[in-house]
Amino acid sequence: MSPNNPYHPEDDSNDGHVPPADQRAEQHDPLAGNPYASQTRQSAAPDLDSNAPHLTSNDMQRMNRRALGLLGAIALLLIVIGVWAFGGMGSTKEKPKPRDETVTVPDAPMAPPPMPTPTPVPATPPAQAIQLAPAPLPPEPKQQMPEAPRGPTLLERRIAAAGQGTTGVGNSDGAGGAGGPPGFGAPGSPMAGYMLPNSDAAAPTAPRMSSNGNLAYTAKGLDGASSASPLSHPDTLMLRGTFIRCVLETRIITDIPGFTSCVVTEPVYSFSGKRLLLPKGSKVLGKYEMEPDGPRVAVIWDRIVTPTGIDVNMASPGIDTLGGAGHPGQYNAHWGSRIGSALLISLLSDAFKYEAAEHGPSQTTISNGVVTQTPFESNTAATIQMLANQAVQRAANRPATVTINQGTVLAIYVAKDVDFNGVVARY
Repeated sequence: MSPNNPYHPEDDSNDGHVPPADQRAEQHDPLAGNPYASQTRQSAAPDLDSNAPHLTSNDMQRMNRRALGLLGAIALLLIVIGVWAFGGMGSTKEKPKPRDETVTVPDAPMAPPPMPTPTPVPATPPAQAIQLAPAPLPPEPKQQMPEAPRGPTLLERRIAAAGQGTTGVGNSDGAGGAGGPPGFGAPGSPMAGYMLPNSDAAAPTAPRMSSNGNLAYTAKGLDGASSASPLSHPDTLMLRGTFIRCVLETRIITDIPGFTSCVVTEPVYSFSGKRLLLPKGSKVLGKYEMEPDGPRVAVIWDRIVTPTGIDVNMASPGIDTLGGAGHPGQYNAHWGSRIGSALLISLLSDAFKYEAAEHGPSQTTISNGVVTQTPFESNTAATIQMLANQAVQRAANRPATVTINQGTVLAIYVAKDVDFNGVVARY
C-alpha cells in the first residue's frame, strides 16, 4: 500500500467497531507525515475584538466634564458679546451744541487831529531881469599872408633829373639834398625847405617800447656796425650757453628756502674740445627760494668743485633737460587743507548760530505798529566765525609746494663765459 493512502488493513480487524474518542486521540494520525495535508487544514478564525479598547466609567466622566466646560465657556462668551452690543446701542453720545456767534461791530475810527496851520511864507521879491550879453564885435579884417613856396611838380623834378643825368643821386658839391637833383633844397630855389624821404637829415624813429617792460625791446639800439674779435683762450674757455647735466643729490622742498647740490654725470670740455674742464663726478652747489609761481623751482647754481681740486665760481640758472627755465617737480597747492579747515570751523559756527536762534531768548521790538523779532545772537558763534575767517586767510596765504626727489636728472645753463686758463695749466 502507498503511504499516501489513508486505508490500512488494521482497520478491518475492528469489525466495524469505532473506538472511543480518547482511544482515537491516542492513536497515530495517519496524515501527520503528509506535508500537503497540513497545508489544507484550516486554522482557527482569529478573534478581532480581543484587543479592542473598552471605555470604563472613569473615561466617560472625564469626557462629559470637558464637553460641559467647553459649552459653558461658549455660552459665557455669547453673553458678554450681547451685553456689550446692547450697552453700546443704548448709550448715545451727546452732540456738541453749536456755538453762538456773536457779531461785534468795531468802533468808528477816530478822526485824525487837525493839521497845524501852515506858517505864512513871505512873498519873494520879483526876479530881476537878466541883462543880455553885449553883441560881439565885428571880425577884424585878416591880413593876407604871403603864400608859402610851392614845391616842385612831378614834371619839374623829371626835368631837373634829366638835366643832371641820374635820378635820385645828389650832386658832388653838396648843394642839393641826398637823393635829389642839383639845387634841390638849396636856399633861394623853389624847392628850398623840402627834403626827400631818404634824406640823412630825417630824424630817426624811436625804438619800440614793450608793454610789460621787457628789456629786449627797451634796450638801446646797436651801433650801425659791430666788431668781431677772436675768443681768448678757446682751449680753456667754457662758453656761455654750455649745458651741464647732473643728478640731484639732495631732495628739494620749497616750503622753506634752502641749499641743494648735484653731481655732474657727463664731462664738460672746452670750446675747442681739447681740454677737460669739468670731469665726471664734479659737485655743483646751489640755492633756491620759496613761494614758487608754478610747478617749477628756480635754483641758482653758484659753485662747482671738481675732483681735481678746482673751485669754480659762477651764477647760472637751473633748467630742464630741454632748456626750459626752472626745474620741474611735483606741484601741490594744498587745496584740501585750505578748504577743509575753514569748512570745519564754519560748520561749528553755523551749529552755534542755529542753537542760539532756536533755543535762545529772542528780542521783540515794536516800531510804528510793526513788530520785529530778533533772534538771539551767540557770542560763541561770532568768535568761531572770526576764527574761520582767520583760518581762511592763513590757508589762502600759504604758498604752493614743489617737490623734486633726489636722483632727478637736471641741467644747468652756463650764464657767462668761464676761463680756466689760470688753473688748467697747473693740473
